[in-house]
Amino acid sequence: MTTKQYIDSFKEIAMDEMRAYGVPASITLGQGILESASGNSKLSKECNNHFGIKCRKNWNGAFCLADDDAKDECFRGYENARQSYRDHSLFLKESTRYAALFELDPTDYVGWANGLREAGYATNPAYGSILSKLIAKYRLTLYDSIVILGSDFFESGNSRRIEMNGLPAVAANQGASVQSIAKENQLAEWQVVKFNDLDKEHVINPGEILYLRPKRKTAPEQVHIIKRGESMHDVSQLYAVKLKSLQKLNRLEPGQEPQIGEEIYLQEKRPAPPKVITGTVPMSTATSVMKQTKGKPQLDENTHEVQPGETIESIAALYKTSVLNLVRWNDLEYAQVQPGQLLILSPGLKSSIAVRSVAESNTELKKTPTVPEFHFVKPGETLFAISRLYNMQVDELKRINSLNNNAIRAGQKLKLK
Repeated sequence: MTTKQYIDSFKEIAMDEMRAYGVPASITLGQGILESASGNSKLSKECNNHFGIKCRKNWNGAFCLADDDAKDECFRGYENARQSYRDHSLFLKESTRYAALFELDPTDYVGWANGLREAGYATNPAYGSILSKLIAKYRLTLYDSIVILGSDFFESGNSRRIEMNGLPAVAANQGASVQSIAKENQLAEWQVVKFNDLDKEHVINPGEILYLRPKRKTAPEQVHIIKRGESMHDVSQLYAVKLKSLQKLNRLEPGQEPQIGEEIYLQEKRPAPPKVITGTVPMSTATSVMKQTKGKPQLDENTHEVQPGETIESIAALYKTSVLNLVRWNDLEYAQVQPGQLLILSPGLKSSIAVRSVAESNTELKKTPTVPEFHFVKPGETLFAISRLYNMQVDELKRINSLNNNAIRAGQKLKLK
């Protein structure tokens, strides 16, 4: 089975699991590809185990024996692949170890991938990077978007034209890229990047709002309350306000992100900066740290963090080893690396990086955000997306608003209390 065939075979199951338990379909599919070798591993063929989940003490079902950290370890067995996918959802949802992941936005696949590694799903310190790269390569975020936006959104050909804060914009459709958006709207690629405060390598998700003119310096609204999973860039795109203007109004340095529940001023300058998430670093500080570690930047003696401009060949030469060794020690799918990726530099060694777990880093983010009384439906939004936004159930939204089905329209006023 090829990876493409694997995706086609299990994408519907992954989306069903996302609807039922909230694990992003992109993460489920990505892990399935990695852990089962696209359905070709011994465990997936003989035991329908697509995620490498071990028996542990509470497992009373069928099992397979396979070598992993030790010889003949016990792995769970299932009657079919769907059972394996369901057990994967329950494995993450019912464990306190992974609870903080469900605080993240379902479209934040990088946060989920890194969070799985930090919470102990895999021992390879590059696991999050490998999983994120795989999701981007096969554009698995499409299936997250289908769940959030609804399949009807993807029937039209081009990205839909809309207006936000008096500016022309598009809601990106399936397969959209910076290049395609620029071509459809007679713009240069650099204009799309600049107008939307994007990185040049940004991967566009279906439903993402992209502006076709420079954003404004302020918004008609006065204040925005930061919700779970939101970043300053998200707020910038939501109100069509330049990211630099927002940071200046709120006395924030580039790279700093406010905590959940903090007020972001959209018109006037904030008297004092909001509380920021612990661990976010102003750009100036990050730059100075980068300069200090120039040469052999590493987090411990067995690990190297890939810097901009580095290649796997240059890193191999730096540490007097071979490219093949780096690929083998880090379980890399390809002999390629990207900035920020962590590489193990010795065979058979576990990383001793002092990284706080996701649960610890989100301890201060447990504060429940302020929920307004109403929500006005934006173009492309679904009840599922709105329920995730306010940490509610879809059935609860339908009950409060006396809805008989999931159909809603842009501009509709929904009660949240």
